[in-house]
Amino acid sequence: MVKDHTHDKPDFYNDLDKTYENIWDQLIIGKSKSRSEFHQGYISTFNDSFPSVRTVVLRHVDKKNNTISFHTDIRSSKIDEIKKNNAVTMLFYDHGKKIQIKVSGKAEINHKNDKAKTAWDNSRSFSKKCYVVEKAPGSPSDEPTSGYLPEHENELPDDNLLQNGYNNFTLVEIQIHSIEWLYLHRQGHRRALFTSTNGSLNKEWLTP
Repeated sequence: MVKDHTHDKPDFYNDLDKTYENIWDQLIIGKSKSRSEFHQGYISTFNDSFPSVRTVVLRHVDKKNNTISFHTDIRSSKIDEIKKNNAVTMLFYDHGKKIQIKVSGKAEINHKNDKAKTAWDNSRSFSKKCYVVEKAPGSPSDEPTSGYLPEHENELPDDNLLQNGYNNFTLVEIQIHSIEWLYLHRQGHRRALFTSTNGSLNKEWLTP
């Protein structure tokens, strides 16, 4: 007798609208909960020689305005790459849920503006510490280094120095053009594409 696995399928399995809602639910959880596998994603930018990809933390999710954001250092190579070409893709994958979300859009660099200030004010001191390093991320070093001064290796800098990190702090906001979603299931995978154009949303199934 063949076992019926219909009940194993989530309610979004054959429903584009529910799939789209689930995508945003997962991103919102990823932003809020550090243990979520959607808390970190891989941001891909254009480099002169090769595509460039690295891990960043999902910091802001705004379904209404169709944006997601992450924080970085204004001196980082990803900023230079975005300035040359602001088309980016960010990839998320949850091994437990077997869901992959690929977000593509245009990146906006927010440095020393209202959006950056709000994000900075809402950041924890431990996170702000990352931006007080004297040398730019990726700078060559003759020895292993954290970039911190010795006295800051295990302790937070004082508030005045910590606030100086704001000069390097940057919020990168992605205005989403498309979201491609993939769900792996033993009874058959599902794949869908959601594209935003001039305020309208197009939803379509894709062959996995």
